[in-house]
Amino acid sequence: MAVTVLERDSAVGGMGKTITVGPYAVDYGPHTFHVRETAESRAVIEAIKPFFGEDPLVLTRGTRVLLRGKEYVYPLEMLQVLTGVSPLLAARIMFDYLRATLKSAFAPPTKEHSFEEWGVRNLGRTLYDLCFGIYSARVWGLPTSQISSKQAQRVAKLNLKNIILRTFGIRADPATYFTKYMYPRRGISLLYESMADAIRARDNCVLLNAAAVRLERASEGITRVVFRQDGREQTIECDGVVSTLPLPALVSMMQPPLPASVSAHAARLRYRSLKLIYIALKRPRLTDYHWVYLLDEQFTVNRMSEQKNVSADMIPSDRTMLCIELSCWRDDPIWCAADEDVYRIALKDLLQMGYGVAEDEVEDYYVTAIPTAYPVYELNFEDHLIPVLAGVHSVPNLLTLGRHGLFLNNSMDDNVLLGMKVADHIADNGLVSAAWLEQMLAFMNLRFQGK
Repeated sequence: MAVTVLERDSAVGGMGKTITVGPYAVDYGPHTFHVRETAESRAVIEAIKPFFGEDPLVLTRGTRVLLRGKEYVYPLEMLQVLTGVSPLLAARIMFDYLRATLKSAFAPPTKEHSFEEWGVRNLGRTLYDLCFGIYSARVWGLPTSQISSKQAQRVAKLNLKNIILRTFGIRADPATYFTKYMYPRRGISLLYESMADAIRARDNCVLLNAAAVRLERASEGITRVVFRQDGREQTIECDGVVSTLPLPALVSMMQPPLPASVSAHAARLRYRSLKLIYIALKRPRLTDYHWVYLLDEQFTVNRMSEQKNVSADMIPSDRTMLCIELSCWRDDPIWCAADEDVYRIALKDLLQMGYGVAEDEVEDYYVTAIPTAYPVYELNFEDHLIPVLAGVHSVPNLLTLGRHGLFLNNSMDDNVLLGMKVADHIADNGLVSAAWLEQMLAFMNLRFQGK
């Protein structure tokens, strides 16, 4: 079966690509590939490793959180937290956790609808607010009482019991508590460029700067895809389509349109946007970590990463490059703000992180944006997502996958696994949409459970 890949950008990789900023090579925030101690993960690694180039790096997770002016290891090691905060706060954490545990024991939970309900029940009010509540509201742009408990997949199983077990060296769930990453020495783009080369080597086609604009269908399914390249529309006849487009965009491209109810549900699915602010410092290194999460309420930005700590081959030896992430909605003023204004917000937060950075150390900065960075799991989002997935997959030869195509906050290893699954599905069953949807709903349900 001949394959044509349409990529609207000038390079493959999407949100996972490497870009050049002056003498620096950086990702959209370092995109490392999780190595989990599970049979499924080992199979993915075995299949994908040849695409990482020669001598790929295998890194031990280096993640910290800033909380009340102090650094903590993440995933949390509770003894460090309890001994790091004030005795009064430590006592509140333990009291609230014990109260939540007793409440759960004597009053079995009804279905938890919100992220806040899940967090308070599993962690206690104080620890939840400190470590997840304030930060999550900033990241998602909503009070956590309006965010679905399905978003807890991102922090699933992080209850105090498991945290304490980890602290004492007792083995935790390997699917959740992975500690290793794999990474190409010259940037994550190598992974996707190697894939594209393999596609071309098999007499298939990868078209860059080629944005899909319309999917034309008949009763038997999609018959042709219209795309725009070099300012003009072109058409590809096809037997079927595998889409990683955001679901609302995909629905809007269908001709004839899907039922109006599908479009109405698709319009209710929202994506959180990101501003990425790169700051080059005139020093060899700022931290020893890959990521630092900023939990306290005085911060406007979410997270800082340091590319050099993932691969020193990408940054000059006497400089370092930070990537600072700022969440927003596309109708927020910050989305249209001048780059300098966005940079000033990031710089203000950087200066108060406690790393001793002075403004005159900044050599340069660069600002870019991702319009659809993360699916937002608002309360009862499934009431809209399921009809959209069902409507899209009612087209017999249209399959969706990935973060945007399934509205699923996947990691990179998840998405490669999905690519392998869709290839197996097509090889075994052909382009059968209904069977694929059934398989993906089961996969998504596991991820929503933190598995």
